Amino acid sequence: MKKKITAILLATVLMLQWTGIVYAKENIPVEPFLIETTAYCYGEVTADGSRVREGIASAKREWIGLTAILYEVEPDGDIGAVMGIYEIKDTGGDYRIQNGTCIDVYIPDEEKCIQYGRQQVYVQLVDAKG
Repeated sequence: MKKKITAILLATVLMLQWTGIVYAKENIPVEPFLIETTAYCYGEVTADGSRVREGIASAKREWIGLTAILYEVEPDGDIGAVMGIYEIKDTGGDYRIQNGTCIDVYIPDEEKCIQYGRQQVYVQLVDAKG
């Protein structure tokens, strides 16, 4: 069931990209790719000037304004269920975040950040018009 839902969501995003409702910026991967994620809980203002809140993430500066769809990695390496959808609004101070090898998701609770730890996930970057 999870794979069917994931396939439907992925097909929907690809269809929206094809119709022009959702599109990829130049030099931004369209297909999902593996990346490490971490979590943070501190800070008040993001790199784009908005307030920190649940549903945002820090990533490579060129990705600010994009939306990151995070998917679990199945034991066999396939794309799994959707873990979350995050607006990229911050850049973070870590080199891995700045060079695009890690995405840092905002979780307002320090204990939950620690529980989140480091995870390998698939991420798909999209840019929604309007």
